[in-house]
Amino acid sequence: MIAGRSYYHQEQPPGRLFKPGYIYGYFNDLTAKTRWKGPVTESGCPLNQRDDGKFVLIPTTIAQKALGHYDIWLLNRDRRSLDEFMILARWMRNYQDVQGGWPIWPALGLNCISDYSAMVQGEAISVFVRAYQLESDPSWIKAAEAAARLMLKPVKKGGTSRYTPEGLVLEEFPLECPSTIFNGWFFALFGLYDLMLAKFDFVSEMDKVLEETLRALIAYLPRYDAGYWSYYDTGYNLASPFYHKLHIAQLYALEITFPSVEAVAGLYRARFERQWSKRTNRLRAVVKKGLQKLMRPPDVILR
Repeated sequence: MIAGRSYYHQEQPPGRLFKPGYIYGYFNDLTAKTRWKGPVTESGCPLNQRDDGKFVLIPTTIAQKALGHYDIWLLNRDRRSLDEFMILARWMRNYQDVQGGWPIWPALGLNCISDYSAMVQGEAISVFVRAYQLESDPSWIKAAEAAARLMLKPVKKGGTSRYTPEGLVLEEFPLECPSTIFNGWFFALFGLYDLMLAKFDFVSEMDKVLEETLRALIAYLPRYDAGYWSYYDTGYNLASPFYHKLHIAQLYALEITFPSVEAVAGLYRARFERQWSKRTNRLRAVVKKGLQKLMRPPDVILR
């Protein structure tokens, strides 16, 4: 994880073909996610193995691999990458449940207030709007809108959103006592942004929704600053080096995409870059993160 050799912790810099205002390359670079070396289903979907040995299909892995293949197709027009994208996109559409989502936490053996994740919902929307650009099949529109509706449903009603005085908070991992994850909020937010750009019927609500979640995110940014490093979540769990660099890339995407928050996003992006530049900060963060992992081991480990 620290060296960046884990499949789940490879660098994700700003997307090479990301263009604010257009549905084109994804906002961060997920092309490394295409290099899956584990088992796959007959159709080619990656199979994750939990620490108890059980093989499961995880929508996050599938959606991110799909978005990586889409960017590779844009980069070199490789037909195989396009075929891989469509296989994974169709799995996301075919296995979307009647609520409009993918119950990730039961698949991982975890109990949350909601079975769903705003991060998964947002990444799925980004997959669907790109698939629609390729096929113009209305089923992609229906799937994207259903995913957004579930994402925006309150956590206590089975969705992934919290409506707070600061604005709309998008929860990757909905808990009774909120501990909002920084990177998951961004993946969710950019899914809604892609939906707005797609100009589907549901889009009429997106301007207000994006404004509300941007307002909350800017209000929350100080909670993610440890002074010498970034926090992974509002529960004061320190970010690993991988996630700290991902936070920088995500803030850059926010900065260049939304003029209303450009100044604040740029301020924290520059602050986190300065923190990364100091070797003592990196060493301090690695040691403290390691201690946190020893004291609070993860509930589930994927291979």
